Amino acid sequence: MAVRNYFQLRPAFNDDASDFVLHFIDIPRPDLKAFPRVTKLGDWMAYGDTDYRFWSHISKADFTAVIAKETGIDPSHFEVVDDQDYKDYAYF
Repeated sequence: MAVRNYFQLRPAFNDDASDFVLHFIDIPRPDLKAFPRVTKLGDWMAYGDTDYRFWSHISKADFTAVIAKETGIDPSHFEVVDDQDYKDYAYF
């Protein structure tokens, strides 16, 4: 069983940025270094085995569109969870 380091320090982005999790479904987590336009959207860190956690000012809908366009990954293979979703989500 992999060790999950969920308690990493938050990157120094901006205090009013939204907190998101990008969860990949049925595919390996891609290396975001291959997508520089995506990495510029906010502060990123690996989160578990299949996810990224990030802080950004972009909306959930816009972020989903950018991920699909820039990476070529169909939206059915990933989920964006924002801080409004956390109350009923298994991550927290």
